[in-house]
Amino acid sequence: MDLKTIAVLSFVVAFVMSWLVQPHFRNLGFLTEIVDHPGYRRPHREPVPRTGGMAIFITFFCALFFLENVVVRTELPWSWLGILIGAGLAIMALGVADDRFGIHAEKKLYGQLGIILLLMIFGQRLDFVVIPLIGKINLGGWAWPFTLFWYLGFINSMNLIDGLDGLASGISILASLTLVVISLVVGEMYSMLFAATLCGATVAFFYWNISNRKIFLGDSGSMWMGLVIGSLIMNLGQKVELSLPLMLAPMVVPIWDTGTTIIRRYRRRSSIFQADDFHLHHRLLRLGFSPRGVVLCLLLVTAGAILFALSDFLNLAWLGLPAMGAWMWAAQLGALRHLHNRAQGFDLFSELFFALGFNDRMDHLNNQAGQHVADIIDLQAERQKVAGNKTHQDFNKRSAASGDKPDFP
Repeated sequence: MDLKTIAVLSFVVAFVMSWLVQPHFRNLGFLTEIVDHPGYRRPHREPVPRTGGMAIFITFFCALFFLENVVVRTELPWSWLGILIGAGLAIMALGVADDRFGIHAEKKLYGQLGIILLLMIFGQRLDFVVIPLIGKINLGGWAWPFTLFWYLGFINSMNLIDGLDGLASGISILASLTLVVISLVVGEMYSMLFAATLCGATVAFFYWNISNRKIFLGDSGSMWMGLVIGSLIMNLGQKVELSLPLMLAPMVVPIWDTGTTIIRRYRRRSSIFQADDFHLHHRLLRLGFSPRGVVLCLLLVTAGAILFALSDFLNLAWLGLPAMGAWMWAAQLGALRHLHNRAQGFDLFSELFFALGFNDRMDHLNNQAGQHVADIIDLQAERQKVAGNKTHQDFNKRSAASGDKPDFP
């Protein structure tokens, strides 16, 4: 069986399993009261279960066991997977406790440090990095702090970016697809199998996440997602010596958001553990983007970064064209939004600096200084409703004027 067939079968098996179990874990969330209640940082107006990540976690390893014994019939490296299972259970337990009871971010950080330390003790370390124009750099003893920040960055950046339906899971899907492509090129079966399985399980969750019967990753799911993506990328990078930009390309949006969040809170002289609603996706909402428009824009930016990185790795210069296309599409969405905002006195550079997190003053220009993101989304929904009603009324008037029977009441 060739690698492409294994990749497709891994995706399908994980997708079907995840698709089937997501509704049951949604019910479990309500039964155990692991739900996300509406709040000033929340775009929803009703309690939503935060158990989607638990479903992906269980699906991922059950699908691997099924694939090993039924499809691939090749023993998987369970010694490595066992370490990932142990760390995953620990990070999931930490996240579930936070989802259910609420844990101070500082205490949660201590728990993450303990889990990462155990991972490093069991050999999960970034022993070298490959930097373009410089080459391979062996880290030696510096592997410990580098690995620590590697895992902390992946875990917390995925946790922080998980603020809109489909955003964190969309980035996870793009990251796992990137790993599938690289693994197929270099002939690394295990990495390809793991990435395709993660992709299939996450795609099924993505559907339920954006559907009416909504379910969230929760802190447990977003932190585990960061942990497993960080592990898979690091493991593959150490095997085939991937360059650092390629390894970080799928995480460009979460990394940028985390970096600007730390700088913003430091500039405001507030604790870096204090939650707020000024993350990258929140800023785009404040500029007038719809929630789905924000997700589309940020996923386009991520896809463009991945394609640029792959064009260098695969030595395929033509990949730069779709990469530019993705970024130009995202830029067009921003330009259309700017044309609407310009009537309110916004200038392009002020919008751009606000969106990128370089200043926090943009909200004062459109009278949103005292408004939270949840209120802004409600205003957007109300305006869309009014605009839709107006469109129906205009259509009926034109139909009446022409003698046709109106189609809308």
